[in-house]
Amino acid sequence: MTIKERILLDLSEIGNSKLLYQIFEFVHLIKKNIKQGEGNIKEVLTFAGSLSDEDAMQIQKDISKEFNKIEGEW
Repeated sequence: MTIKERILLDLSEIGNSKLLYQIFEFVHLIKKNIKQGEGNIKEVLTFAGSLSDEDAMQIQKDISKEFNKIEGEW
């Protein structure tokens, strides 16, 4: 049985309409978030290859140098 089939089976056993409506809203929120995330991928990929390997390595070194240390007491 697939996960989708298991979810549908679980949903078919729920008789509370208020609970089903909450699940419905949750599913639509997830779908909305997925669509927003997918829409951004194309814009982000337009920058692919715009940095040289040397520049990318320098940025990684700078980030590591500045953010991989703990200052003060923990």
